[in-house]
Amino acid sequence: MTDNKSNKRSAFHLPMQKNSQILALFAIVCTAVVGLVNELTKDKIKAQEQQQLLSTLHSIIEPSRHDNDMTQSCVSFSYSSAHDSNMPSNSDSKNSNALYTAYIARKNNEPIAIAMTNTAPDGYNGKINLIVAINMDDTISGMRVLKHQETPGLGDKVELRKSDWVTSFTGKKLLSEKDNRWAVAKDGGMFDQFTGATITPRAVVKAVKKSLLYFKNNKQRLLTLPNSCLTNSQQPPADNENSHESEATNE
Repeated sequence: MTDNKSNKRSAFHLPMQKNSQILALFAIVCTAVVGLVNELTKDKIKAQEQQQLLSTLHSIIEPSRHDNDMTQSCVSFSYSSAHDSNMPSNSDSKNSNALYTAYIARKNNEPIAIAMTNTAPDGYNGKINLIVAINMDDTISGMRVLKHQETPGLGDKVELRKSDWVTSFTGKKLLSEKDNRWAVAKDGGMFDQFTGATITPRAVVKAVKKSLLYFKNNKQRLLTLPNSCLTNSQQPPADNENSHESEATNE
């Protein structure tokens, strides 16, 4: 009787052991294939990211204005810099402590504009990543939203392909920290809000104003920081949260 039970257990144990070995081998093969694909495509992906970055930069700083590759001329900075004592005290602390990238456009080795990344932490559905190019005379050369999660048909008008609203920043200048023109019309400012969506444009205007104020107080410091593009492949910051994200198209 005991021998029969042992034989039955052995009969069941062998197939289970064999299936476990097959599953383990399958997992190893899949991992190896994924690793190989990543290795074979990483250079292509990197090249595509660099091309997209360059396209974005060219959309906010006219290529004819500079003769350098901005993707290879950038510095890392933080909006919480001690050199920026005039920054609004109500700035989001977590957002301010993050590292951002400034891309420098030069003509005959002279700086003509700097494109700075930033994040508006207070969009309707979360963070809004953007990049704003500022001329050396403190006027805006161009601005684009890079990534957001705003409501389709409402807040997504921050995308150039949905609305030309982002172009309303071009040529604008911040006169001082207390320049009350830098607000949406509902708050007495010079920027239109969207029908049924005021929070989104309000957050973007606030973030662009923050970039302008930082630039105004730190432009020379930005030009003396070490070039971080020579050692790192820099991209405008993108949130790693993948839930329902919408990427803006630059046209």
